[in-house]
Amino acid sequence: MFTGNYPGVEHFETLLTMKTLSNDWITEGLIDAEYKSYVLMTYLTTVGKEFKEQKLFPGFSDLVQHYQNLLSVKTGRDQLKKAFPKELDRADWENFQLEFKDKTNEDEFMMEMDRIIDYSIPVMQSHLEDGKSLYQFVEQHLNISPVGLASLSSDEGFFFLLAPPKKTTRIYFYQSAMMHMPDGQYRAIHVNYVDEVSLGFTSTLESIKLDLLRTYKKPTVPATYVIESEILVPWNESLLPVAKRSLVEYLAKI
Repeated sequence: MFTGNYPGVEHFETLLTMKTLSNDWITEGLIDAEYKSYVLMTYLTTVGKEFKEQKLFPGFSDLVQHYQNLLSVKTGRDQLKKAFPKELDRADWENFQLEFKDKTNEDEFMMEMDRIIDYSIPVMQSHLEDGKSLYQFVEQHLNISPVGLASLSSDEGFFFLLAPPKKTTRIYFYQSAMMHMPDGQYRAIHVNYVDEVSLGFTSTLESIKLDLLRTYKKPTVPATYVIESEILVPWNESLLPVAKRSLVEYLAKI
């Protein structure tokens, strides 16, 4: 085990209140599987608590990134091992098989890294499943529909976001565009908060849309949608992020 110097009490007290995980958490500080498992579980305890409070972000997206980083490191390590030369260990002439052994002499540091990675991947994956379940729960209770006549373009416009008890609606202006990435094309969305308006007999979504058209004069009538949630979840941590991603998927199908 690669031990080095153990951190002091002050460092462990910092871990107890840790809400984020450094991108270099595997390689920075003490390289010890037991210590790293403590660091990881402290972080995952915080993320798990947020999931129980139905708070998805930023914990869920951070967890996805850490998980992908781990998989990339493991893939790189596996490919490196395969690239090293091997020597013949024994020949099984009866079954026509040759057995080889690695000629690599990995030091204790790298073996400890492998132990950390092999422990962390399934633990993170378990928490990721909890995050995915919460995301799907929020997503399944969202309904998206156009307000008024459909626009000729859906690249930009407004959306109303409602949640129980649905006495008010928050208005957002969005801009959507295709992004070209090395692994394909993706639709991105940028959102700005506009206002919060009370709903009533004389203040409907259609009338609010007309007010927006008079205030924000555009060459063409902007697309306008309503995203309605049937459940009440934390707004900024869950409802708005999932609503934005759901709108992206909705627009991609138009």
